[in-house]
Amino acid sequence: MSTSGSLEKEDWLDLGDITNAPTFSLEDALNDTENLSDPFLDESFAIDADFGSVSNLADSSSISDGQPLAYKLDAAFVIQPHLQISHQILSNEKKTGRVIAVAERNGWIAVVTSKGQLLLFDLNGNLNQFHRGEESMGGASCVTFSLDGKFIAIGYQKGAIKIMTIDNKLYHIINEGGQPGQGIVQVLFTKDNHTVLTVDNGGSFYECTISTQWLQKRKDRLRCHVSGCNGEIISMKLLPGDVIALLSVHRLIFYVLKPRGQILGIFPVKFEYQFPPSCSYWLGTPKSEINSPLNSLFSTNLKDFKVCISRGHKMAILRIHAQNFFTKQRRATVLRQFDLPSPLVNIHWMNVHMIVGIDAMGSVWQIDPEKGSSRKQDLEDIQLVFSTPILKGSATGGKVSEAVKAVAEYACYQSVTSATSTSERLIVLAHDGLKYLEKVHEWEQLERYKERNDDISAALYLLDVCRDKLRVSEMFKKESYNLLAEKAQNLLTEAVSGVGVGSLSDLVSHYRKYIKVILRICVNGGLLDFLYTACWDRLSMDTISKTVFLDNLDEYVLDGALEDPPPPLVNEYLQHLANEGHFSQFQAAVVRFPIQTLDLHTVMSICKQNEIYDGIIYVNNKALNDYIAPLESMLAEMKEFANREMFSDSEQILGNKVLVYLNCCLSGMAYPFGSLDENNKKRVPLETFRYISSMKGIDSGDCEEQYPYLKLLLHYDPQQFLNVVSTCADAELFQLDNRLQRFVDTIGQVCISMKCELSLIHFLALVVQLSERALIAPPIEHVQDSVITLLKMSPWQQAGTEPAILTALYHVTPEDKRRIIRAAQNPMRPAILSYLYLSDRKFEELIKCYLDSESKEVYAAIGSILKEAELSVEEAVELRKYILSIMEILYRLDGWLCANLINDHFRETISTMAKSEEEERKVVYPVLVGIAQLRKIANQDSFCNDQNLDEQLFGIVFEGICKGWPSWIPTTDDPNFVDHQLMSLFPFWLSLAASTDFCLNIAVGNGHCIRTVIHLLEARKHLERAFDLLFEQLVENEDNDEMIAEWIDETIKFCSRHSSKDESSDRMMRVFQFISDRAAKVEEDSEKQAKIDDSLRLMCRQIISTGTKYAKQLVDQLLSSSSFSESSFIDNGGLILDIIASSVDISNTSNAPQMLIGRVVAVEYLTAW
Repeated sequence: MSTSGSLEKEDWLDLGDITNAPTFSLEDALNDTENLSDPFLDESFAIDADFGSVSNLADSSSISDGQPLAYKLDAAFVIQPHLQISHQILSNEKKTGRVIAVAERNGWIAVVTSKGQLLLFDLNGNLNQFHRGEESMGGASCVTFSLDGKFIAIGYQKGAIKIMTIDNKLYHIINEGGQPGQGIVQVLFTKDNHTVLTVDNGGSFYECTISTQWLQKRKDRLRCHVSGCNGEIISMKLLPGDVIALLSVHRLIFYVLKPRGQILGIFPVKFEYQFPPSCSYWLGTPKSEINSPLNSLFSTNLKDFKVCISRGHKMAILRIHAQNFFTKQRRATVLRQFDLPSPLVNIHWMNVHMIVGIDAMGSVWQIDPEKGSSRKQDLEDIQLVFSTPILKGSATGGKVSEAVKAVAEYACYQSVTSATSTSERLIVLAHDGLKYLEKVHEWEQLERYKERNDDISAALYLLDVCRDKLRVSEMFKKESYNLLAEKAQNLLTEAVSGVGVGSLSDLVSHYRKYIKVILRICVNGGLLDFLYTACWDRLSMDTISKTVFLDNLDEYVLDGALEDPPPPLVNEYLQHLANEGHFSQFQAAVVRFPIQTLDLHTVMSICKQNEIYDGIIYVNNKALNDYIAPLESMLAEMKEFANREMFSDSEQILGNKVLVYLNCCLSGMAYPFGSLDENNKKRVPLETFRYISSMKGIDSGDCEEQYPYLKLLLHYDPQQFLNVVSTCADAELFQLDNRLQRFVDTIGQVCISMKCELSLIHFLALVVQLSERALIAPPIEHVQDSVITLLKMSPWQQAGTEPAILTALYHVTPEDKRRIIRAAQNPMRPAILSYLYLSDRKFEELIKCYLDSESKEVYAAIGSILKEAELSVEEAVELRKYILSIMEILYRLDGWLCANLINDHFRETISTMAKSEEEERKVVYPVLVGIAQLRKIANQDSFCNDQNLDEQLFGIVFEGICKGWPSWIPTTDDPNFVDHQLMSLFPFWLSLAASTDFCLNIAVGNGHCIRTVIHLLEARKHLERAFDLLFEQLVENEDNDEMIAEWIDETIKFCSRHSSKDESSDRMMRVFQFISDRAAKVEEDSEKQAKIDDSLRLMCRQIISTGTKYAKQLVDQLLSSSSFSESSFIDNGGLILDIIASSVDISNTSNAPQMLIGRVVAVEYLTAW
């Protein structure tokens, strides 16, 4: 069975019921290291470095706007040296020995030393008992109290255990509390006082049941749970519910002794071996502030408790389900796991929200187990007493477990102990004495602010307490409200009377410092009455303080935090904003004050003068209960610019405000936020609806314009206006009297009369939306007229017009499709026509429609029908028959598109294109050239898998290109263009082109297709004719430097391809002679000379490679050329050596004389150099 564990919540190892325990012993669990997973290393962990204000002992900030509205809390803990005890143990260190371990119970503090002595102090530091050690037992290594505090057990470095009573009487001695020869590193009492648990430095774990005084003849019973030189147990801790936490090098094991030893669960800690693992626990509900560690061990009503495990930089929080012990239910759940910024060597759970840790350097850390955050405390480092010599077995010759030795450097289990009366105090044994590490309480923090005369921090601290941002005791929280009110009064007094001598800027800074804090604590702390009366009355007396006060009100006004402010304050604030020109803030603020607090005349004057529409709307709505007048006023202004295409920023703001206000009114909501009362919820939407849908405007007079307000809104922004209609369609207003249906019909009528493309497409979108939501029956007539109106517009200005029409036709079936079809034919709308015809499966009519308008979209339409229309057998036969009947029309319309269509769907028609008449060939030529291109791309070198037909069909392609027949191929005036076009067909179609003389004769007849003719002659094995034509081009282009270079290159390549020695040598020599003659003509041009020399060298090597027939002539020609004869051996020596090398092989005797001549002339050449 694997003992692997995981930090994942669903992977906690639960062993079976107690009947399975004997098959899986504690030693099995410790030895099973191969299958142990390492979840800490398998998962990344996030460290929350900002501990925030979750605890009252961390840095905290009430808001985020910087100083002075931020404060810093002092350290969460305080270190208090116990001066009396420290003095005694340090001053007597030479006599008593170095302090080793400490324990505390019921007000008694026990300290043991390296000389085996016991010092028992009371809390005041008085030495109550002193017990000398015995040299045979060695120095003390650990000390503990029984749970009831009556006995003290001392472990010694040579393996003995001495049990004393609290009044310094020897109760019992256990000579060997562990393996023989191993020292004791920890000893614990169980609840019955007659059983002690021990761990030795060999890593073994023992249970020792001591004999009672009246049975002294009976020996102690020593039971080993883990033994051997490779034991891993390094520490143990008693947990509630008689659970023992055994800390080993690789894992933490939850274990119970009775009835016969049972493993409850295993948790891996297999990482950072140099740091010892540590654990602590918490028992109690979240409301419990202080937990007595001693009382928790005796708890009888035990359900769940939490365990914290740390090692090095890692920490995990578990919930132990005590009620599931000895069952098959889950016994533990992982609540949280996280990284720590520093490796901890000891931890202690102080309260439900706080764990204290001490790292390897003695720094103190505060950890929040719920957030997984940690913060280093601003305290002096503690010089911990480590148990390194004891764990390394210095008193027993160093024969200890390697596992124990691995963690010895930082082990401090015996020098840190918790107070039994409270969980919020640790007793720490340091090199400089005994110390208390205690949590700082709320009253102490407040007192420290008072000592520093820091009323601002104290007030902000109390504010966070009142707002539950800090965790404090219930008693302190109840007092915090009164304390906050007292601090607010102090701050106001300091703000008004604490003004010193200084400049105006200093005075403003002083007021701002205090007024910002006063506002914060009064508004957020529930002291509004104090703010409205005492604060405002006193601060308004001074112009500067009044201005600062009003400036800092903004955020609270905008948050709606000022409840029932007095009218004088409100009017002063609004007047202040208007005077300062802060009209955007004025607009946002005026709607947040109760209407009864406003000076209506002043507010309306400011709003009308500065076009602050929110204020006008608010006053009309709240004071006059008039919702139409503001809308009428804004629409009147919109009329001035709504028909323009571009709007200014102010016009855009007004238009958007109208739409938002309209949305609120139609939906029965208050503007800009809130809700209407029951009467207005019914009245306002109906009045608004009747107003905007009225056929005549209120001030229209004799104007004949119908629905002026709808047209105005549709002109301004049809999309947003119709979105308002769609959003309000579910409102109660539109659910009665078929009102929504009639409103949509009216909008459609107006859009059609306006003939505005944007309005029409958004009207169609509105119809689709409302139809899908089953709110209206589609207005078929209006939809049909809208579509026809859009189809007659040309060109379309909006990209979404066609999709809007198609969507509308999909959802709404028109009554008269013929009208829409006629409108879609002029101008041609292919997508619309396709949808209409295909929906009725009128395929031939659709194709005829495309052909009548000579639209090239016909090819895509045919392909789409064949691929996607899911034709029946009869439909497919009839359609293909029809398409074949119009194939010649398709030939003429677009050759390339037709070629694609035929290649995909009508390959059987390719064979019918082998026409004999020239006019007929001209018709099919554009299609065939397209098919040839497609077949080349697909690597298919046949038209119809018939050699004779392929030759005829390719002949049409070749002839059409050569004669320049009209096609989709682009043309130019370049006389060589046709030659390049024909060459692009080779070598893919060369076999077909050279199979007969037809293509060759056509190319020769063109007169400009020289390269094509040469390739065809070469392919048909007419090599001499091909070479002669090449040489002819050399002669004709002798004066054209660019062309002569190309033809020389072509000629050399031709000679290289055909290497019959005699013939090739003759051709090469002719070319060589021609190049040599040309070289003599351009001797003065060094650039041309260099190019020709390169050509000569290349020809020389090719000639030599065919034999030495022309060796003498070749060398003579080279000697006669000044560029060779006057050059250095470095330039042309390689060429001569090649000539000599080619003459060495004389295996063929018939060529021996020529080879000999070649070598002679080559030597002559070298001599000439």
